[in-house]
Amino acid sequence: ESLPVTQGMDQKMLDSAYYFAEKLGFVDGLLVVKNGYLVAEEYYNGYTRNTAHQIWSDTKSFMSAMIGIALSNGLIESIDKKVLDYFPEYVYEGMDPRFHDITIRHLLTMRMGIDKEENNLIPVVQTNDWIRETFKLPLLFDPGQKFSYNSLETHLLSAIITRESGLTALEFAVTYLTGPMGIEIISWNHDPLGYNVGGYDIYMKPYDMAVLGYMYQNRGIINNMQVVPKEWIDASLTRSWINNGIAWGPLTDYNYGYLWWLGKMNGHELFMALGMGGQYIINFPELDLIIVTTSNKDISWDNDQELPILEIVSKYILEAI
Repeated sequence: ESLPVTQGMDQKMLDSAYYFAEKLGFVDGLLVVKNGYLVAEEYYNGYTRNTAHQIWSDTKSFMSAMIGIALSNGLIESIDKKVLDYFPEYVYEGMDPRFHDITIRHLLTMRMGIDKEENNLIPVVQTNDWIRETFKLPLLFDPGQKFSYNSLETHLLSAIITRESGLTALEFAVTYLTGPMGIEIISWNHDPLGYNVGGYDIYMKPYDMAVLGYMYQNRGIINNMQVVPKEWIDASLTRSWINNGIAWGPLTDYNYGYLWWLGKMNGHELFMALGMGGQYIINFPELDLIIVTTSNKDISWDNDQELPILEIVSKYILEAI
């Protein structure tokens, strides 16, 4: 830990960030890490630094790291391998032949071709076999054609890791990722077949979320160990589409890598993990800055918690530098 001023940050601007975060009412935690030092942290609504928080889709960025490790360990031979090769028993009579074209890369970039999750996730996760039901969904697009965000795509990645390693995704993470990083997944829910939910449902302490950002900023190295290959980090943070100036609040030129969001804020390049409702790990590599937020997790898809948090980052935390 260090004082903000020691790391070149203005205390008054940071105080403003914390004032407005508390005023929002739904922010549960806000951490700022500068130059590798924790310079500020506050918790609200009964949370403390020792309380695990459900981090929703930040889970996907952990899953991305796990796929990179599985690739380097030779468990997965290529991300261009066809997904159905891992699930031969789910092929059925009359299946859309395009399912055979879907690759791991398509899952990593949310381009499998199914509809976005608001329209189909809930019915699928109420069944006893999420994988079977995922392969029964209509393909609205050719695989690779269009970005369509859906947690069922990353759930297939969790199942692939388990089928190839013989470990649950949680056991795989503890062995190869979170264990070496010195952080802990407090709990991780699983589907009826025992596969850890590939797209959400990890519970974790906010500080441990920051460590993932720190490792990615450090190109996969932590505790003097190369936990995730450098090449995988670089590939994961590479844009997968052309953005013609589309913005989302203060996030400009936004994009997607391998289960990481990319973009710019106040002119600075960033990459981030985003869980529904504002569970953020926001990384500004050139500023050596990481911001983690947790917020009210019991919300609907059309919640209005995510943008106000980004506004605080843009107006006060970035301006504090």
